[in-house]
Amino acid sequence: MIRGPIVSDRLYQWRRQLFRFGIWNIVYRFWITLYVDGWENIPADGPVVMMGNHISALDPGIMISFYPDRDIVPLAKIEAFSQPVMRFFVGHWGAIPVHRGEPDLKALKSALEHLRQGYIVMLYAEGTRSKTGLIRGQEGSAYLALKTNATVVPVAIWGTRDFPATWIREFRRTPVYVRFGRPFRFRHEGKRLPREHFRAMTDEAMYRIAELLPEEWRGVYSDLSQATTDFLDFDITWRPVERRIPRWVISTGWVSP
Repeated sequence: MIRGPIVSDRLYQWRRQLFRFGIWNIVYRFWITLYVDGWENIPADGPVVMMGNHISALDPGIMISFYPDRDIVPLAKIEAFSQPVMRFFVGHWGAIPVHRGEPDLKALKSALEHLRQGYIVMLYAEGTRSKTGLIRGQEGSAYLALKTNATVVPVAIWGTRDFPATWIREFRRTPVYVRFGRPFRFRHEGKRLPREHFRAMTDEAMYRIAELLPEEWRGVYSDLSQATTDFLDFDITWRPVERRIPRWVISTGWVSP
């Protein structure tokens, strides 16, 4: 029986340290060249929801490898906990299991508790992988951010679809690009919101992800002229993370693909 991770369990801390050590010193040394932009947009404290696109099974491994003064905990589909290899990683990391396509109160409660405990929760707003560009976002991510008044950091990742083909066929490291966008909070008036407002919030957040991506990866959110910010509050303050990205591993700053 799968249970949600207990956030107070210190057992996950040393496991996560080992995973990060392996990713930084093996994956990024030999298999992947990682380019990062917008690291200063990650808040160092307070509840944070990262909303990103999802192209490849490699995406969560890339995202959790960062250590911005606290752990990043992703939501993982329940199927991952039944696959031998994936189960080892998501289980030992302490990912939050979620049933896709249905209301999952257990996953919601676990994500809320992680945020209250000061973790960063990583959500793939599309709800599944899309190898051809963004698909319509799911409204649960907006609800979670509103419930905790969390700061939302849009994040875009691409290049992972080509791994490990570029390494196997051409014996070269795969370039992977990650961009963190400007943080915001969802704003609303009153205690209850109409369903259509959650839809609008989600779409506005998805456009923030889209603008971070190359045009060919924007999918249904390709027309940036349709983007609105009626429910997004950018007039917020945050303390940027103090931890620096190791220069010997990562090419920092923006590099065009």
